[in-house]
Amino acid sequence: MPNDARPVLSIIVRRFHQDRKADILHSLHRLQQVAADQPGYLGDHNSLSEEETQCELVNVFAFNSRKNLERWEASELRNRCLAELDRHPQKATRHKDFEELARLLPQTSRISKIEIVVILIFWILISGTCLGYLGDLLLPTGFPAVGRSILLVTINVLLISYLFLPWTSNILTKLKTARAERVPKS
Repeated sequence: MPNDARPVLSIIVRRFHQDRKADILHSLHRLQQVAADQPGYLGDHNSLSEEETQCELVNVFAFNSRKNLERWEASELRNRCLAELDRHPQKATRHKDFEELARLLPQTSRISKIEIVVILIFWILISGTCLGYLGDLLLPTGFPAVGRSILLVTINVLLISYLFLPWTSNILTKLKTARAERVPKS
């Protein structure tokens, strides 16, 4: 993905007195309506917390690229809405953009396609063999070969899909994550 095509979040934290809450939320709503019409706009989210007489409002605006966020930040409509919003007394306002959101998340490891294929082959061989022996023991000798094959393959697919593959993938992910966390970062 080109450097300019990564989603970008613009996070703004505002602190203000509770008696300004209605005015600030009204102005913010107008700002969000204007943002929704901008190219590359992906959405927004607000989180309002209140303690005694103070409020803290976190606004998150998401755009599909740095370029579209910069267009939004340079927009005359946005600046007018911000001027209206800033007319209300606020104790503090902080603004930060995030491009590399993966840095904010805990270290995790993903399973590659080749690892999934290896896991599937392993479980197809193991469970297929075990189910074959069980089929020999439990199914009557007169059971049609085609019916036996369909039954065993169906059971094998269900076991692998809903039990063995998720379980093995989860264990492998945990092992890879633990290994990645032990390796010192350069």
